[in-house]
Formats: sequence, structure tokens, C-alpha cells
Amino acid sequence: MSYTIDERNPERQQILARMLEPHTREVLARLPPIPGLRCLDLGCGQGNTTRLLSAALGAAECIGVEYDPAMVDFASTQPNPAGVSFQHGDVTRLAFADASFDVVFCRYLLIHLTDPMAGVREMMRVVRPGGYAVAFEGDFVAEASDPESSALPLINRLWNGLFQSPRCGRRLVRYFRDAGASRIQAGAVVVFEHDSALVKRTYRLTAEAAGPLARDRGILSDSELVEMIDGLTRLEEDPASVLMKFPDMWVIAQQ
Repeated sequence: MSYTIDERNPERQQILARMLEPHTREVLARLPPIPGLRCLDLGCGQGNTTRLLSAALGAAECIGVEYDPAMVDFASTQPNPAGVSFQHGDVTRLAFADASFDVVFCRYLLIHLTDPMAGVREMMRVVRPGGYAVAFEGDFVAEASDPESSALPLINRLWNGLFQSPRCGRRLVRYFRDAGASRIQAGAVVVFEHDSALVKRTYRLTAEAAGPLARDRGILSDSELVEMIDGLTRLEEDPASVLMKFPDMWVIAQQ
């Protein structure tokens, strides 16, 4: 697996983590307390989600798995709580025995996979009977703003042109049903930003990071790349603007 967008950008990753943390906590709060909980975080990146899982679930052990060795090194050097560790690995071929974890989690991972079901099957394989697989994924259907911005259809074209599975959010329930889940909880999150610029800044940073690749692949023209970045910058700098982010879907699947 490889990332289309450079996920090593520290500012973008930290802002994205801040933006998603409250919604992720709301989903995790649906899990019951599990004494001595052992947790696996797939596609852990810089380790933000791994540390969040450890704190929110009171995990005795939380392992973050990441395909990029440089990010594994970065995550390992951060101030990590006891029981948190990181290792290199392929989420479609996990180096763990069957039924090894109480909770297996991923966030914004399956959108990067050409075969999301391969990742889902591995999640269900390594979670113990009665345990939980939790997925939180975007679905890049649309966004909206006021004032309206021509940059939004352009970045939406970027999402759908660069991500391997940009519509996997809506398919999560089917994926986990097909993978044998005995019980499923599911929902969606729509963020409507009106009093801050966290989402707007994330959009602008993503456009700057991934825009040149979208241009090189013929998804955007040179002029559209400039229009996208300039338009998102104006939204970010306008304190009166509002932005509705593309929706996120989540699933809690019990083994």
C-alpha cells in the first residue's frame, strides 16, 4: 500500500487529528469497557489515533501498524503512554495470529486501498470472538460553502481522482457484513464549520500537498490547480465563511 497524498506533513496531520478527534471519541464511547483491553490501530500514521485509542479505551496495550517506515520511526519518538508501540506492516497481510485483539481500529485507511475488503477481512481475522472492529472513513461525495467557491468542485475531483476507494464510506456496512460480522452499529458525521478555520485549513493544506500530483495525472489543469488553492485560501481567511465537509461514515462490527 502507498499513500497518494504525502501523509508525513506534520502540520496537516496534526490539524487533521484535531479535527477528527471529537467525532472519533463519540464513536469509541459506544464500546463497552473491556478489562485489560488489547487494541490494534491500522494505518496509524504519526501515532495520533493510537494514542487517542489508548486514552479513550483505557487500553492495556495499543499497537499502531503503519506501512511507511519513516512514520513508524516518527511515531515511536513521540511522548507515548505506557503500552503504546508502533511497527511496520501491511494492513492487508497482518503479522498477527487470529483472534489477537479486543478492538481493531482504522481511520482514513480504507480510502487508500485498491481492495478495501482485503483490509476489512484482516481486521475481522485478528479480532477475537465477541470483539470489535471499528472503521471511520470518508465518503467524498460533495462539500458546500457560503460564499460559494469554485474551489470545492475542484478539490472534490482531486479526492475522487487520487484516492483508491473514495466512496468506501457508504460501503462499510456491506464490507463488514460480507466479512462475517455478527452485529453492526453504523452512522455518519457531517461537519459544518462556522466559527473556526480548522476544516478550511485542512482543505487548503491538502490542496497544496496533493494538487501538483493531480495536475501531473491530468485530473486538474494548471489553471484549475491555482484556482483551487486560491479559492480555499480565501475561504480559510474569511472569518464569515462556512464550510460543510464531505461526510464521514463509521461502523462498529462485532465478531
